[in-house]
Amino acid sequence: MSFDFDVSIIGGGPIGSTIAYYLSKRGLSVCIIEKKKEIGYPLQCAGILSKKIFDLNELPDEVIINKVKGAFIHSQNHILNVEKDADEAYVIDRIGYDKFLFNRAVQNGASLINQKAVDFDIENAIVHLSDNQKIKSKVIVGCDGHNSILSKQMGNAVDSFNATQFLVEISDESIMSFRNSDKLISNYVDTCILEEILPGFLWVIPTNEDSYRIGLFSKDSHKSQELILQDYLNEHFEFEIKEKFKGFIPIFNDKNRLVKDKAILIGDAASQVKPTSGGGLLIGFDACKMACECILEAIEKDFPEILKEYERNFFKKYSKEFNYQIKVQKSFNLFTKEDFDYLFIKLKDNDCERIISEFGDMDEQSILVKEFIKRGLIFKIVPTFLFKKVGKIFGF
Repeated sequence: MSFDFDVSIIGGGPIGSTIAYYLSKRGLSVCIIEKKKEIGYPLQCAGILSKKIFDLNELPDEVIINKVKGAFIHSQNHILNVEKDADEAYVIDRIGYDKFLFNRAVQNGASLINQKAVDFDIENAIVHLSDNQKIKSKVIVGCDGHNSILSKQMGNAVDSFNATQFLVEISDESIMSFRNSDKLISNYVDTCILEEILPGFLWVIPTNEDSYRIGLFSKDSHKSQELILQDYLNEHFEFEIKEKFKGFIPIFNDKNRLVKDKAILIGDAASQVKPTSGGGLLIGFDACKMACECILEAIEKDFPEILKEYERNFFKKYSKEFNYQIKVQKSFNLFTKEDFDYLFIKLKDNDCERIISEFGDMDEQSILVKEFIKRGLIFKIVPTFLFKKVGKIFGF
């Protein structure tokens, strides 16, 4: 039987480009099927990665535009200040990074097919393109984003949050006032909890001296999100909007399949994102490593059933962490803005800024949750009338 490629990858974003690079480097013939004329556009990401990126992928210096070591966390009337001893995260030029990953894949042998994938025969690993071409391979890898056609064809339920972000110039005085700080700190981000957009939140990420990415995610329409952001800016800052972006964040669903027949899903197409923050790039990069080994073995042994090991390995590694984050998300959904103010006061009273600074982890948030439970802090910080409901969520 003849094949056009060993592997067809749907989508040339950072996840598709990364798995294409891994497979090409290991000697497989790979095509990237990408409908966009220019990689990286439009920007659909806050563009901040934890320091663990270096364990999972390359990050060239030229795409790093700021380094982050702390955060201000805002309720309506109170602010928590948490800080690490060293850089904890990197603000990146996401468009530049996407292009770097794509070019790396092509330079290592991946072929680009600049067409849209419109249909799939996953049993026979055939991709139907918008120009009526058919591409036959041994495995199809779906990296086609939150609204993945391949995921739907595999029988999965696809759902997502909307996300809106502005690139904004903000005066030094107003950012200091917003943080209740007497000095400008350029290596801190801000996370703002707003009752009306839960379970989402609003972020303020510094990119350079006076430029910030300010965005949010929620179930609101993009139009409504723009109004929320505009109102928030008007209330807190002297500012000038330079650019506007909109995108989507998939909602994790542990009932969705990652593998069916000769097709697998990675990244947003597989809803591989943190339930609390919607961040998924590092998880997707890790999934690429898992998937690569299974694809290589499945092709070498001509036994597609091996692909299912990828799904088992992924859920074995991430299910517990995601479950903790879902519990946190469900608990926060019970809170009003007054409850969050109460929570922040109690967090300050119980030295929790120090504990969050020590145990907080952008990627493994369960570490901090477990520490709070071990110290009995849940009993001290949650409003009394909500404790039974929160306790039920966490099972105590």
